[in-house]
Amino acid sequence: MGSLDVFFNPKVVAIIGASETPGFGMFTTQYLLNSEFKVFPVHIRREEVFGHKAYRNIREIPETVDLAIIIVPTSQVLKAVEDSIEKGVKGIIIESAGFAETGREDFRNIQQQIAELAKESGVRIIGPNCLGISNVHNKFTSAETDFTNVRKGNISIVAQSGVLGNIILDWAFYEGIGFSKVITLGNKLDVDEVDCLEYLRDDETTRVICLYLEEIRDRTRFLEVARTVVPKKPILVVKSGRTAFGARAARSHTASIAGNDQLYDALFKQAGIIRAEDFYEMFDFAKGFSMQPLPKGNRVAIITASGSLGILASDEVEKQGLTLSHLSEQTLIAMRKNAPDWVSLKNPVDIGPAQLEMINDCIKALLQDEGVDALLWIQIIPERVAKMLGLPLPGRLAYKYGTQAGKPVIVNTFGSPWMKELLHQKLDKYGIPITISIQNAVKIIARMLQYQRMRLKFDKI
Repeated sequence: MGSLDVFFNPKVVAIIGASETPGFGMFTTQYLLNSEFKVFPVHIRREEVFGHKAYRNIREIPETVDLAIIIVPTSQVLKAVEDSIEKGVKGIIIESAGFAETGREDFRNIQQQIAELAKESGVRIIGPNCLGISNVHNKFTSAETDFTNVRKGNISIVAQSGVLGNIILDWAFYEGIGFSKVITLGNKLDVDEVDCLEYLRDDETTRVICLYLEEIRDRTRFLEVARTVVPKKPILVVKSGRTAFGARAARSHTASIAGNDQLYDALFKQAGIIRAEDFYEMFDFAKGFSMQPLPKGNRVAIITASGSLGILASDEVEKQGLTLSHLSEQTLIAMRKNAPDWVSLKNPVDIGPAQLEMINDCIKALLQDEGVDALLWIQIIPERVAKMLGLPLPGRLAYKYGTQAGKPVIVNTFGSPWMKELLHQKLDKYGIPITISIQNAVKIIARMLQYQRMRLKFDKI
């Protein structure tokens, strides 16, 4: 089958059903027609769309077209696909909904006919019932994406959904998360998650792959391909339809049959895939993998502005199969230099909320300790105090002695949105991930170590 690259780097695009009417498809039409990409609008009645000449049929376009985006009523989709294949396109994105997910036999049959056309012609099709793709690096999209508030990064997500990709992009900007590719698959009549894994495995701008799945139809092929990806880059997954109610909802969403969740658990473990409970957890994990080095061991140092949070973090360290680092005498001496007598320098190191003059000494000393494999930095402080003190943060030191030295640094905060935004301003440029969940902060380190061990295991197979 053909390469998926046509979806992310098309040379000439046709929008079948291009529209100026407010609603679904209008933003994509307007954005692409005003972009640097070569785009031709197709509309059965209009002579112009947003000031660009419109064609009644894709076959009338006077140039070779390699990608067609179809946004027409369900009854017109089959004809649009046939015309696109006759035109010689290499890829088709069907954004129209109303196929197998409706449960109606006539619409299911139309979807099957389109699937057979794809197989016979070799044309790759994403959809139907989806928003297609967004390539954040070259800003090509079929997905109503506004790139104003989208960060460029190295995380790619494949979602068996329609609008979910756009929602994630909107939310991720404020979480400091950057993306490479976003792919929404919908009903998966042709291109599925396995095709995407194969493509992203070799994509140079992707370092971490996130999956949202409702089902996997070919589990054998999924396992085979996933095991070729994991040695190169981590795969994180959220699998829905875990319960009877969820499975029923999945059938009406993307015509999926969710299946036994225990079987999926076993499949993910065999493939070396890391499973997350929800999107918050998955993207917290993705932050760590995309920004930080993998830990070489399970010894964690904790520096905290709150003794209570330090205790909670310590509980989670043991729960996740990690251990608290035993700090060397040299480390204790270095931290004691600017520390008041009452400060506890045991691990977790509790410096209190306002002892900012000693945080540089502590971060540097902890990361230079040979008994420390990873650092959890818990930074909380009342907003009024932070504004008064200016909140100097040792982001450069954490990067130099942590990230660059092969020791992951994870920051946890709890408090006002202002505090979280300030941390992003201070630490994003050093690639230091921030999470508001103390449990997730520890889990990031645990999952990174889990992946490190799995990758070494797979290399020996």
